[in-house]
Amino acid sequence: MHATPTTPAATRRFPRIHPLFVAATLAVTVATAGVAGAAVWRQQSDARQTEIAQWQLLATSADDAAALSKLKRAAVAGEVAARAALGETMLSRPDTESRTQAERWLRLAAANGHARAQFLLGKAAMLGELASGQPDLPLAWRELDAAAQAGDVGAAYYLGLLHRGGYGRTPDLAAAAHWFNVAADGGVAQAMFLLANAYRDGEGVPRDDARAVAWYEAAAEREHPASSQALAMAYRNGELGLSQDEGNYRQHMAEAAHALKHPAINP
Repeated sequence: MHATPTTPAATRRFPRIHPLFVAATLAVTVATAGVAGAAVWRQQSDARQTEIAQWQLLATSADDAAALSKLKRAAVAGEVAARAALGETMLSRPDTESRTQAERWLRLAAANGHARAQFLLGKAAMLGELASGQPDLPLAWRELDAAAQAGDVGAAYYLGLLHRGGYGRTPDLAAAAHWFNVAADGGVAQAMFLLANAYRDGEGVPRDDARAVAWYEAAAEREHPASSQALAMAYRNGELGLSQDEGNYRQHMAEAAHALKHPAINP
């Protein structure tokens, strides 16, 4: 009787693994590594942003020369956030040389799509706060539009002002109301006030007293004096769909007087 021969290990057959399973496993492994890497990168990026913000605060509020030097080194090295922070820091200084440097760094950061830099550059160009001391309206339009489109609510407010006043173009009250609405939704009290005025007068939006009152109230809650006063006069005269109410008139006038001591600041 012959024994059944044993199959050599080298010739044993194992279950075949489908190539799609291998590919899927590899994809999951790569994706997991990618997510982990992205998380680490975000952590490092956030830490660097915090560091740059600290340098800016020290350079601006404490005139810290060492912090300013660190900002400059980072800006020269090409860090966009540092360029924007350095530009903002120099823009806060009154001398022409500082403003010349501010414009240079803000332009470089804005060219790389930094929304804060675009906003600051556009606002300064609109208000004539760059080194020339004169408004640069084409620059203001371009940079404020770019920053507003990127979601900067301060830029949305100033872009609304540009559309309302024209500033070298035909005024567009509908566009002004749109951008005031964006800024108001973002918490800008002055934009709330201007949007309330637009609803009150039907400028760029359908006339709507209820919406006007709602935006006046929202701005008044943020200690916007003119909005409290507008509500006070509406109660006094029975306007905007409100009944005459001497008590509410006096209350809102008192709130307006209080708000004048520390009013909401424009962006």
